[in-house]
Amino acid sequence: MNTLIETRLATLEQVSADLLEVRFKPDLKLDVNGLAEILRERERLCPRGSLAVLSIFPPDMDFDLDVMTTDHYRDRGLANCTRALAIAAGSTMNERMAGLYFAYFPQPFNTSVFQTTEEARSWLTAQVALRPLS
Repeated sequence: MNTLIETRLATLEQVSADLLEVRFKPDLKLDVNGLAEILRERERLCPRGSLAVLSIFPPDMDFDLDVMTTDHYRDRGLANCTRALAIAAGSTMNERMAGLYFAYFPQPFNTSVFQTTEEARSWLTAQVALRPLS
């Protein structure tokens, strides 16, 4: 079941039937093209079923401003294969920016932002329990 995909900005790993972890690489700048590459890989995983997604940011993540002004999920169909999305922000600044992003671009699936990976993983576990696959 363990699938590992490398992109320029992140490693995607399907760690279980329910969970995909997206680990952003340190010392790289998040940009629109890099995020699009990650989302294309997530689209490729869609036929495997609906996944909870844990995105883990390095504490000092830098990003282009365009990342914050684009709804990256719009017209992608990822809502059909995303049960919930949790961001493990790693820093207060990342937490605020991710929270602001989802306030401007709410998604059709549940999203939440946390400081730590443990908090995010716990929330996703609860989301999967609330929305079991039929």
